Amino acid sequence: MERHMKAKDTAVRNISYHCLEYDHEQMGDIYLVACGQEKCDPGVTCGPGLRDCYHLHVIRSGKGVLKVKGKEFFPHAGQMFLLKHNEVAEYTADRKDPWDYCWVTFHGSEASVLVQALGFDGDTYCLDNTQDPDAFYEFIRRMFEKPEMNPVNDLRRRGILLEFLAFAMEAVQPQKKGKIRQDRRPIDDYVRKAEDFIRYNYASIQVTDVVNFIGFTRSYFYSVFRRKTGLSIQDYLTQVRMNRARYLLKNTDLQIQDVAMQVGYEDGLYFSRMFHKLYGMSPRTYRFQKEE
Repeated sequence: MERHMKAKDTAVRNISYHCLEYDHEQMGDIYLVACGQEKCDPGVTCGPGLRDCYHLHVIRSGKGVLKVKGKEFFPHAGQMFLLKHNEVAEYTADRKDPWDYCWVTFHGSEASVLVQALGFDGDTYCLDNTQDPDAFYEFIRRMFEKPEMNPVNDLRRRGILLEFLAFAMEAVQPQKKGKIRQDRRPIDDYVRKAEDFIRYNYASIQVTDVVNFIGFTRSYFYSVFRRKTGLSIQDYLTQVRMNRARYLLKNTDLQIQDVAMQVGYEDGLYFSRMFHKLYGMSPRTYRFQKEE
């Protein structure tokens, strides 16, 4: 169980409990507050308490109960569970088969976005872990290699934290929902990144490439992108391609088939049909009109 520690900037070790905790303030998109691993005593309880950060636990063995918002969850080996920022939670290790888990505690301006992208949205607090739990313990071990508090080590641990969270995201990928609060400013950043990705790679990508680049589930990011831009991802991609096609038709002597290839369409006839659908004329007619 995470404990409030008196010693500042120190690593605490014993057979069953190993924790590195920071007392100095940090700022950033995502930063590490604490990390550790523990073989819990049978029946030990933590809380109820209000958390001011996010605490992600990966269970190697054992089971227990998590109580939050009047509900009970039963995290067990092969799962991970999350204590959420600004929520009161209590959790208890089983008396016969207590938890052995590792955890990271983190915060930052994009922390809420990340945990929901992981799949811990709404009343979701437990998710199955499809990765080897020992791999998560290896991340924790690496964080402990340089326990001294200095800018270099802080950056190193932040990098390992991001690896840990990326690995967790891969572990829950088949089940994650990725819903994010609509009023969070970072969502706009993801949409802008998607727009930039499309503008720079429009000729060689499909919609799935955009979604994979951003890292959210398809259905969720489709709805976010449409809400923010007024267009579907496919329509935005088509718009970028056709804007480029119009430029090429105006300013080059490329054949229609070559223009189509330049903007991502292998089939020149399909390109012509799409162009006519958008502009009410064929690419050839558009070019001639502009030459008059």
